[in-house]
Amino acid sequence: MADLRKDPTRGRWVLVRPRTDGVRLADPCPFCPGNESLTPPEIVAYRKDGSPADSSGWSVRVIPETDPYFRIEQQLVREGIGLYDRLSPRGATELIVESPAHEATAATLGQAQWEQVLWMYGERIRDLKRDIHIRDLLVTRRHRAPGARITHPYSRLTAVPIIFDEVRRKLRECREYYEYKRRCVYCDIIRQETVAEERLIRQTERFVVLSPYAPQSPSEVWILPRQHHCAFEEILTREVVADLAGLLAGYFGTLAGPLGDPSFEMTLYTAPNLAAKVLPGEWATIADDYHWHIEVVPEFHPRPRIGGIYVNETPPEEAARRVRESWVA
Repeated sequence: MADLRKDPTRGRWVLVRPRTDGVRLADPCPFCPGNESLTPPEIVAYRKDGSPADSSGWSVRVIPETDPYFRIEQQLVREGIGLYDRLSPRGATELIVESPAHEATAATLGQAQWEQVLWMYGERIRDLKRDIHIRDLLVTRRHRAPGARITHPYSRLTAVPIIFDEVRRKLRECREYYEYKRRCVYCDIIRQETVAEERLIRQTERFVVLSPYAPQSPSEVWILPRQHHCAFEEILTREVVADLAGLLAGYFGTLAGPLGDPSFEMTLYTAPNLAAKVLPGEWATIADDYHWHIEVVPEFHPRPRIGGIYVNETPPEEAARRVRESWVA
């Protein structure tokens, strides 16, 4: 039986889950049109022709993961085992199948298809945040991940009853910066980087693409909205989605072409579920201090670390110049 356990010395959560034999995938790709019966029943899908659920005719389809780490059906149980804290893995893991085309990639989806994927991200985040037992959500998307069992293009949305460790660190740093300066740290980064330009890769009316000042990996990229808001799902308009989709299509096209098609992981960071408070005043300033954003970490080689400190041999200024000069129009 799986459970979430908190390490009291590091303040981080660990999912303890007995090993299973895993889920055997059918020989035909279960994500391809016509194979809908090989997946769990769909949660939602975009369909242009009014076709019934769990049939072909979709453009973006959302299904539960077959063997998820977190389950929406599970009861949330909090308990103390002496000094230790334990939680049941109540939550959700959903797979957002981005296209019917099996051979499509992040680079070939195109702007119009990326727009549909982004709309679906927002729709699913809003829906899951209605569950007060879900505290945090992350959307991740991997390309050429080692050991991947499915190559059909998809993203994963993971919803959990805790705050992800990485998100908690971000929230703490953003809050402390705001308490001291009364400004959002990401807004200040945008202002400084657009003036300095040496790490700026691309900017549009609504977004900037930049190489962060202290990247954990060569060619790590941040995509930041120029308009401050803590929650991705609350700012979606036709113009915002079109602008962001165009940037994603251009950036991933650049990665796949001039930059050698490395593996990568994309993560969409949005505000936690503000309705799921544990402590009074927990999110008192989050609307002002947190800034939703996307991070893409290409894995040109395994990221070396010393005592948990990332070692990066490529200066971000050089990485930004390389991406900027290689950008696919």
